[in-house]
Amino acid sequence: MSIKSKLLWSYIFLIIFSTVLLGSILGSKSQTALSKEIGAKTEQISTLILDIVSVRNDLLFDKVSTDLKYASEILESYGDYRVDYNQKITVKENQLPNLYAGEESLINIDEYIKKIEDVTGAVCSIFVLDSNKLIRVSTNIKNNGDYALGTCLDSSSEIYNRITNKLSYYGKTPIEDSWYISGYIPLFDENNNVIGALGVGHEQLNDYLEEVINKIQIGNTGYVYILNSAGDVIFHPKIKGKNLISYDFAQDIIQRKTGSIEYEFQSFWKMAKFTYFKEWDWYIISTANYDDIHSSSKTIIYTTISIGIFVLFVGIMIALFLSNTIVKPIMDLKSCMEKVSEGNLDIQSKVESTDEVGVLSRSFNTLVKENKKLLEETREYNILKVEFFSNVSHELKTPLNIIFTTTQLLEYKFNSDEELNPQKINSYHNTIKQNCYRLLKLVNNLIDITKIDSGYFELNLLNVNIVEIVEDITLSTVNYVNSKSRNIIFDTNTEEKIMAVDPEMMERIMLNLISNAIKFTKPNDTITVTLTDLGHVVKISIKDTGIGIAPEKQSVIFKRFRQVDRLLNRNHEGSGIGLSLVNSLVAMHEGYISVNSELGKGSEFIVTIPTSLVPKPNDNSIVDDTISHEDKVEKIHIEFSDIYS
Repeated sequence: MSIKSKLLWSYIFLIIFSTVLLGSILGSKSQTALSKEIGAKTEQISTLILDIVSVRNDLLFDKVSTDLKYASEILESYGDYRVDYNQKITVKENQLPNLYAGEESLINIDEYIKKIEDVTGAVCSIFVLDSNKLIRVSTNIKNNGDYALGTCLDSSSEIYNRITNKLSYYGKTPIEDSWYISGYIPLFDENNNVIGALGVGHEQLNDYLEEVINKIQIGNTGYVYILNSAGDVIFHPKIKGKNLISYDFAQDIIQRKTGSIEYEFQSFWKMAKFTYFKEWDWYIISTANYDDIHSSSKTIIYTTISIGIFVLFVGIMIALFLSNTIVKPIMDLKSCMEKVSEGNLDIQSKVESTDEVGVLSRSFNTLVKENKKLLEETREYNILKVEFFSNVSHELKTPLNIIFTTTQLLEYKFNSDEELNPQKINSYHNTIKQNCYRLLKLVNNLIDITKIDSGYFELNLLNVNIVEIVEDITLSTVNYVNSKSRNIIFDTNTEEKIMAVDPEMMERIMLNLISNAIKFTKPNDTITVTLTDLGHVVKISIKDTGIGIAPEKQSVIFKRFRQVDRLLNRNHEGSGIGLSLVNSLVAMHEGYISVNSELGKGSEFIVTIPTSLVPKPNDNSIVDDTISHEDKVEKIHIEFSDIYS
């Protein structure tokens, strides 16, 4: 026998016994008692609806805050906000300046609006500030079938005043014919001036809530309806959209806010319980006709007469209802599992009981959230891999094209009668050589990253004078740096510091950071290399007076597959894996690397390495002091091969 059947028979037995016992006193039930019963039921329903609305209010404010943050992050990813007052765009007969995020125009940006709507289900609008108005230039809100472009918020609006004062706004707002829980934030240009606003919102009374309220029935003809302080009917199963402020009972309800009332409406006497929800300015009213009371009295008499026959039917119905209330959460959870098995990871079980089914529901929700997070991370990782391979393809293709073009030019010169100029031949030779170095650098970096990821890369740690190594590397780049019209300076607070490092890898680290400093500085800029002995650690600073790095980009420069500039709009060559490799090499020394940078003023990369010693030198790990000057120069040419200016 199933659980449902066991529950059913148990409830039937209990109800039959109780009904027989109570049948003897049913005749004594009076109309007053029935009136109190309906009144109590009405009050319970009013309280239930208030609880539902309160919970929805809290959830909507949380969701609006989350959705607005998401929409803002997506919009900020396009770039800095700005307004082009020289470029006028016509929006519903309004001549407006063009609003940009980076290079993306935000006027009629349908793809962005649709993405926000698809992900969050919210209405979304972008406003431009013009002529003391916030004018809607992109939206998914419709007015009479058309998008509500060109509509505006003027200085009389609280939203306008908060936005222009550089404050966000969260609250209840009327949008076209409906009320929404909305959030708005200002958009700033590079000078921190307000140039527009971004807003998202969710409708207060959505279809689901309206359907729930509409299904509530009190007695035979009772129902729930909602008014606001102006007497407007927010919801009513029959007269939604009308105004009842002219009726005395409506004025009484608005004045008292909470309580009960008896009144006549449309030739029916009614009794009602009402309560006020201040956050939304809603009066939630549960009402029933007095005819239900008389009908219930007749039903009691008929029930008393036919109690023997009717009790079984009633018992079965009640037993079915009670058994369903226990089995329903399990069925709901089963339905959610089926949807997840079909690939829908947005589903969440709404079973919130404290019993075993509730625990299972919460575990299920946690598992679905984790799977969804893993799926999103996998998608993002795939996107980054595609971008990385695009960068690597570019880095391989560019030097190959240059080499191929140079060899074609040489071939043309050799085959023509034109006299060969030794200077030009030397220039062609240097071009081929530089791009060969560039290919060699890329291959070396890819091999080293692969070794590090696979765990096959090992450091050759030696107890050496770190000051001498860093100073020699810095001084070996002086001629190259000077040839690029830059200056390089080395400074230290100590002349000797013996510690365990891999000299060759330290050279890779220093040359990579100096190479970056050259690429992102201008002629006559200065690069300063400073070594500071702090006792337990050594800090090596490579500081330049170049273009700097934007704050929002500083967190990604050391990540694999990431670059500050995109492939199609970057100003300098590079595969985007150099700093990632440097970060890995520093980490293998049990150190870390950080960056301090201000846009337009320069950057400072700081390598911090602990001052440890290897306990016993390896006989095969000997510093090669015989490395020639030509070898050092060649390493510099390899590391600096992607510098063309």
